[in-house]
Amino acid sequence: MKIGLFPLNLVLFPESIYPLHIFEDKYKNLMNDCIENKSKFGVIFTNGDNIAEYGCTAKIIDIFTKYPDGKIDLSVIGCDKFKLHSYEEGQRLYLEGEIEIISDTEEPINEKLFDECVELFNYITNKIPVFRMQQITKEDLTGRLASYYFAQKAGLIGKQKQYLLEMNTENERLAYLKEHLELIKPSVSKAIEIEKIVRNDGYLSAGDLK
Repeated sequence: MKIGLFPLNLVLFPESIYPLHIFEDKYKNLMNDCIENKSKFGVIFTNGDNIAEYGCTAKIIDIFTKYPDGKIDLSVIGCDKFKLHSYEEGQRLYLEGEIEIISDTEEPINEKLFDECVELFNYITNKIPVFRMQQITKEDLTGRLASYYFAQKAGLIGKQKQYLLEMNTENERLAYLKEHLELIKPSVSKAIEIEKIVRNDGYLSAGDLK
């Protein structure tokens, strides 16, 4: 499957919503092609030198502003994880990649692990002054992958987010996040520092838009 690629210094997760300001000509082309064809594109993490092996397909869900010079403000939602097999520059200047959609290995959710992640997440976010994130319940996450919700807001750095994206089960991701949240928990007294790392890194979730 061939798809247009948008390498960025961020990791887009399935089910997460992210705003983009499009200003480079090649990515104007990419967005306009996706709008015209109602197609998806691939967001893939890059540190400037290398492109990751795994990324996430994205669908445009809202166009805020189209500027006279062709720049666009829009938001996208992450759809499916993919593995990148090869890529090259296409006729429209942006990269085009051959990808394979990757699905999770199916297994029952570890409810104890799920509960522990919810409890840790709520404990930490409740301790942050000024910026109060809404407490989350298991019911709020019905029909969604909880790990991707937590991962947007847990203060992970880019490499950690990419590592989590490449995991193939929900339980594996939840276990990784539980360990990370347990490391953060003793530092909640340092409220200002914690607030900075938990602030989304620009991510929005569907619940934030309600």
